Amino acid sequence: MKDKAFDEDAVRALATAESFARGKDYARQGAVIALERRGHELTAEVEGSEFSPYVVTIELHGDGVAATRCSCAYDWGGACKHVVAVLLKYIAAPSAIAQRPSLDSMLEGLDREALVALLVKRAREDRGLIRWLEAELVAEMGLAGTQRTAVDPEPIRRQVKALLSGSHSRKRGWSDKGTMIDEEAFEALIDKARPFLEAGDGRNALNILEPVTEALVPVWREQADWDETLHEFFPSLGQMIAEAVLMSDLLPEERDDLMVQLDVWQGMLDEYGLDQYLQVAIDALDQGWDEIGLKDVLAGQGRSWPLSGNGDWTTARLTEARLRVLEITGRTEAFLNLANAAGRHGDHAMMLVRLGRIADAQNHARKRFHSAEEVLLLARLLKQAAQIDAALDIAEWGLLLRRDDEVSHGAVTLARWLRDTAGLSGRHSLALVAARAAFERSLSLEDFRAAAALAGPEWASLRSRLLASLAAAKYARDRTGIYLGDGMVEEAVRSVDLMSMPGDPSDAVLMRLADAAHASHPDWVIEIAGRIADGIMESGQSGRYELAAKWLEMAARAYAAAARFEDWIARIDLLIERHRRKHKLRPLLEALRPDP
Repeated sequence: MKDKAFDEDAVRALATAESFARGKDYARQGAVIALERRGHELTAEVEGSEFSPYVVTIELHGDGVAATRCSCAYDWGGACKHVVAVLLKYIAAPSAIAQRPSLDSMLEGLDREALVALLVKRAREDRGLIRWLEAELVAEMGLAGTQRTAVDPEPIRRQVKALLSGSHSRKRGWSDKGTMIDEEAFEALIDKARPFLEAGDGRNALNILEPVTEALVPVWREQADWDETLHEFFPSLGQMIAEAVLMSDLLPEERDDLMVQLDVWQGMLDEYGLDQYLQVAIDALDQGWDEIGLKDVLAGQGRSWPLSGNGDWTTARLTEARLRVLEITGRTEAFLNLANAAGRHGDHAMMLVRLGRIADAQNHARKRFHSAEEVLLLARLLKQAAQIDAALDIAEWGLLLRRDDEVSHGAVTLARWLRDTAGLSGRHSLALVAARAAFERSLSLEDFRAAAALAGPEWASLRSRLLASLAAAKYARDRTGIYLGDGMVEEAVRSVDLMSMPGDPSDAVLMRLADAAHASHPDWVIEIAGRIADGIMESGQSGRYELAAKWLEMAARAYAAAARFEDWIARIDLLIERHRRKHKLRPLLEALRPDP
């Protein structure tokens, strides 16, 4: 039986309108091949513009899609067209998809000897597996036991070179510029340093981070002219190296050698516009904990940091690295002093919560916080600490933080969090206040529906207030959908800007409105449907001819409702004649002409 969580609307919500439309075309054309399911994972290949198919992996959960991955370069928000195509193929006939056992279930019955033999057999055929295992094991061995061993950087160096050369990539083929690098695997290798940082072991973290950076810099320079994402690794590498340096007891000669190397790498990046990306690590080596005035600030004897008051981006990153090291090493009072002096009031309040100083955290927030984002982080941390009343109180206070400029996304998120959390906690009145605030900040259909579901018998009063806010707004993306969903067809029709037509032919809200209004506003539906269909047909978008026919069918219903049968006959005859040479379109048009 088909899972209710997977329907076309659910897939549409995961992607942009363009990606959904193109993915639907791919699915219809049979581009999805080798689709199979293993446990909670879907895998497939999708034939596209490249010689090799794109590889898609989708992780499922009971309520829908947990995560998606595709080997294409799409990075414009939401799921790509290849993921959409795979999901649409799946929901069309889930029972027909090949079912395979999950990897866990296949391996769980093997004993140690059989598992080792299996790995060795595969490694003989795949030399990349040996490099991967070596890099994995050297990091695991460094963390094992109470007495840590030094991480050997050589296996890390070999693995990162293999990844950057594309010789061990799960992404098939080549781009038009160079090797396709498996960035997920590369990021996972960098993340091997994080457990060492969390444990205060800077030396072993450096044994991973140095060879990674050493290999990445020259490879990135070769691809700099067309790189879109690889450069994004440098800021995090610089930050992690800075943390590792600050928690390490490096010898003077070790410090000097690493600084020289970082200077060289940063100089190579400067040539291509990546100024200051590794500078935080250089500053950490140069200044460490000995910067003038820092000891006084850490001891609570300084009012501001940096002393000049003119800190730049790199200075802020170095302060962040110092705070991380102070937290990891348990120097909590020094952390509080530096955070307060540097104006990092969110960090200050978070540490107070971790120390159990709840009232102090609330008081500090009320004095120092200026954004909904700060309030939300604190509220979530208070909730995690089982301080639910304190969390709700500070979130309610945060609703009053209104700026003169456009309302931030953080303010909407805070209001939604308070609405949902207060509702689950039995604070109905507070939940309604937050529901109204969420809608007034977002003017979204989602928040309108959430308020209706929450209000119960108070909905009539709340509804009038929400609709008043909607009517007063200069712009509301979901205005038409809200009116239509609430049965206000007249208002929905008036909300559509005829000057912007033809609009998006795939707009589901507009199509539902045309369906609802074809009897009460037939002339309006005839105008809208005609413009949209003409836009598709005149531009020759053959992949969308069926959509044009749907709009014309809507127009035919409006003509019938207006008792304008002869006008429709004349209109469809004209269209058939005008597009008689479009062999894909003409049969669709002829099917819309009533029999004599």
